[in-house]
Amino acid sequence: MNYLLKMQKISKKICIIIVIFLSTPLFYQPKAQELDATVDVDVSAINIDIRDRLTNFKNDVQNYLNKTRFTDENIVNDVRGKPYKIKCNFSFFFRTATGIDSYEAQLVVSVQRNIYKTENFTTVFRVKDETWSFNYVKGQSFYHDDLKYNNLTSFLDYYAYMIVGFDDDSWEPNLGTVRFQKAQNIVNLAIANSDGKGWVDNSSLKQSRSVYPAELLNSKYDNFRKAVWIYHFAGMDSLQYTKKQALEKIAEAIEMIGKIKKTEVRSFIIKQFFDTKYLEIAATLVDYYDKSIYRKLMDFDPDHSTTYDEYAKK
Repeated sequence: MNYLLKMQKISKKICIIIVIFLSTPLFYQPKAQELDATVDVDVSAINIDIRDRLTNFKNDVQNYLNKTRFTDENIVNDVRGKPYKIKCNFSFFFRTATGIDSYEAQLVVSVQRNIYKTENFTTVFRVKDETWSFNYVKGQSFYHDDLKYNNLTSFLDYYAYMIVGFDDDSWEPNLGTVRFQKAQNIVNLAIANSDGKGWVDNSSLKQSRSVYPAELLNSKYDNFRKAVWIYHFAGMDSLQYTKKQALEKIAEAIEMIGKIKKTEVRSFIIKQFFDTKYLEIAATLVDYYDKSIYRKLMDFDPDHSTTYDEYAKK
């Protein structure tokens, strides 16, 4: 059953009834189709005489991300009636260049998802990748191949699958599993066919690309993923219909995640969630009747205590 198509046929009154019934999972499949990616490139850190080699990099990467099909679903956007695409931004910061075609760069990825039946967005994933080494030749062709490792396209594919997976999980519980598994497969290919730099790290204090799919595919985080769905579908999507119940669901999701945090203290995926969402959470819960939620947030996410304390007083 396609939820987006179904919901277009029912009244706002029925929508409210469904929102109230959100404690029981609904089965629907508004799956993501493709990416709507924008790419930014900063080459200020490398020599001027090398920058010419990278003049096509932005367009090459943007075209690859936007023209490659990472899923086989065709979903219509609930507001605009056009194919559903995930808004995301890739910001590349080149650090060094060696030889003719070897580079090191950092990447910041930010992903937004539509709030149901509105023109508004909520950020679902934001991460900084500090260690990426790859080869690029001006004018080269980009090929998508899930079975063959390439230090440029496989890196892009990994983030594409993570993006689609996070978007999927926000619409239906555990819907992103197939995408996270594909991201994990790329990690395995990278480890087998490269020095593993950036893909895996033995330090428990430093994130690598391997940690995100590994945590998300671990049954210990099943309730985290369910909470992500509750936060978005029962919370953010539903604020426009039944605000009181929606705020309760957001608070419920936060407490579910906080409970997991107590046992998985060094979880990277939970840290990523709060780093991405803390300001939205703080601002949204201003109208929540139980202000003790802010004290709990300070405990769950001490990195952003100042923000929570500020909003608790509003």
